[in-house]
Amino acid sequence: MACPRFEDLLESGRAATDHAARCERCAALLEAWAEVDASLEKAFARVSAPEEFAARARARALRETRLCRPSIVPEVLDFIGWAAVLTLVAVLLPRFLPAIQAMLARLG
Repeated sequence: MACPRFEDLLESGRAATDHAARCERCAALLEAWAEVDASLEKAFARVSAPEEFAARARARALRETRLCRPSIVPEVLDFIGWAAVLTLVAVLLPRFLPAIQAMLARLG
C-alpha cells in the first residue's frame, strides 16, 4: 500500500514518480504496477477489439452522457415567489405609508 501523499498525487494527476523516487513503499508499488502491466500486455497481446468497437463506444458514451435540457420548473417557481413578494409590498406599502411618512417627518 502506498503512503497517503502518493495517493493524493495520483488522484490529482500530478507526477507521482518524483515522490516514488524518495519513498521506498511507493517505489515498490510502482514497480508492482509495472509488472502487472507487462504481464497483462504479454497475456493479451494477440487480443484485439473489432474495428467498429471504438466508434460504437464513442457513440454510446455520447448517447449516455448527453446533457438534459434544463427544467423550466425552477424558473416558474422563482417567478411565483417574486410575484408574491411584489404583491405583498403592493398591498402593505399603502397601509404603512402614512406611518412611514410620519416617522420621517419627526426625524427631519
